[in-house]
Amino acid sequence: MFRSSTAASPPGKRLACRSTPARVSILDGGLAAWKAAGLPLDTGAHAPSPAIFTATIDNSILALAPDVETIEQSGGATLVDARPASFFFGKEKAPAAAAYGHIPGALNIDSAQFYDPATNRLKPKAELAAIAGELPAGATVAYCNTGHWAATDWFVLHELLGRNNARLYAGSMVEWTSNASRPIKSARTKWDDLKKKLGMGS
Repeated sequence: MFRSSTAASPPGKRLACRSTPARVSILDGGLAAWKAAGLPLDTGAHAPSPAIFTATIDNSILALAPDVETIEQSGGATLVDARPASFFFGKEKAPAAAAYGHIPGALNIDSAQFYDPATNRLKPKAELAAIAGELPAGATVAYCNTGHWAATDWFVLHELLGRNNARLYAGSMVEWTSNASRPIKSARTKWDDLKKKLGMGS
C-alpha cells in the first residue's frame, strides 16, 4: 500500500489499522522513496485479476463517541489531538466541524511532527519516541477532524512504539461537535471572530 509520500498516506494507514486481512504493509516514503531507491517502475496497462478480498474490522483499536465522553468526564486514557496547533487552540477549524477548539483534557501532538519532509518518511524510531514522550503512560485515544491526521498518531503509537492500548477516534471533532452538549475548550477570542468577518482569518 503506497501513495506519493508517507505524509500523503494517512488514509492508507487508516485502512490498514481498521481491518485485519492476512498481510497489509505500508511503503514508508511512498512512491517517492521507491523511485529514489532506483527500483523498477511499470508504466504499462495490465488487466486486473479478479480476487475476493475479505477483511474484518478490529474494533479493539477504535474508540467511539461514548468512549470519548467517558474519558473526557472520568479519565482512563489520554486524548491526543493530532491536528496543527491552530486547530487545537481554536484559531481555525475544519468546515464540517461545528465549533472551534479541542476536547477538554487533550494533549496536542501534531501528526506532522512525526514526518521528516527532508527524507519524505517518518522520522527514526528514537525521534518518534521522543516526540511521544510527553504522553503519560497508559491508554491513549487519538483524534483530529475526521480521523485522517489521527491515523498517523495512532500508527506511530500502536504499530511503531508498541503502545498496544492506543486507539483511534475516527469520528473526531466533526462528530464530537455535532452534539452541542459536548464540551469544547478553546482559546478563540472575539478578535479572532472579527478578523474572520473581515476576511483576515479563519
